[in-house]
Amino acid sequence: MTKINEILSKISDKHRLIIIWTAVFMFFFLSLINNGVGFALSHAVYVTFSIMIVSMVENQIFVKYILNRRKHLLYYIVNVLFIGGFSMIMMLIEVEAIDIMQAYMPVLVKPVSTGEMIMPFIFRVLLFTVVASVSAITYLLKNEKETQRIANELKIANLDMELRYLKSQINPHFLFNALNNIYSLVYTHDEKASESVLKLSEMLRYVMVDCQADTISLEKEIKFIDNYIDFQRMKLEDQRNVVFEKDVKNWNFQLPPMIFQPIVENAFKYSRIENDPNGFIKIVVKQDENELDFAADNSIKFTSSLPSVANQKTSTGIGLQNVKKRLSLHYKDKYSFTASNEVNCFNVKIKISI
Repeated sequence: MTKINEILSKISDKHRLIIIWTAVFMFFFLSLINNGVGFALSHAVYVTFSIMIVSMVENQIFVKYILNRRKHLLYYIVNVLFIGGFSMIMMLIEVEAIDIMQAYMPVLVKPVSTGEMIMPFIFRVLLFTVVASVSAITYLLKNEKETQRIANELKIANLDMELRYLKSQINPHFLFNALNNIYSLVYTHDEKASESVLKLSEMLRYVMVDCQADTISLEKEIKFIDNYIDFQRMKLEDQRNVVFEKDVKNWNFQLPPMIFQPIVENAFKYSRIENDPNGFIKIVVKQDENELDFAADNSIKFTSSLPSVANQKTSTGIGLQNVKKRLSLHYKDKYSFTASNEVNCFNVKIKISI
């Protein structure tokens, strides 16, 4: 069936019509060949020509100007009148032709009475009804296919716009937080301020250049997280409370840029690791073959300003829901996302399977 569809798709509309009408002609010619070649030939030409007229009227007038405007009742009424009237006209023309042929070739053609034309009339009504139905069904299928094509194009365009919007939200948010951190170091005259500026420069290069692509390599994404964690560690006295483990087989594994960044930011924000000596952050990335596992655990420091850890979000509203939505847009059902509260710990797990 697939090969047949491939062959048909390569045939132009003009050649396809020639093949169809040739097949219709041959069908009627072979059906009447027992009555003589002359009779079969003339009758096949006559019937094929009448079907072509019905098809042309249906497609170029009724379907185009009536059905296309969704005037269904008018379409049915016009078709009933047209098929009945055209069948009667073609039957009368055939009777007249038989009379003429009988006058000149009485041996080959037998006279036909009006009563004997009832069945040919019914046959034509049924035949023209089939032609009209095929024209209507073809139009409806074509229209549905075109509507689906437009809907798919709009869906793709909307997804692309939404992804670009989500990424545009991430970039200024990250810059805002990073500049705040640098300001804190400069304000306290910390000698790590200059090093933090270099780290920020590397990260901004990634954000402004690499993140413009739809996907990025896992190597670049991990490098960015490494820089971000190093940037945050500059403010910590005990760096042992921050762990980032990597076990990667394919560093070129593609994923949306900065997909894990909101989770990493939230881990630092809600663990209160700067002020809590018992605070901790552990991030693990494992990649093998076509699967990627990401896990982030951070301690929870309950405060009056943090009534619900389950709804962790960054200050600009870009948080876990953002990550989940981006994963859904990129991977559809080929990912899993879980976020849960445990005893004094918040956990996020992501699994991507391609």
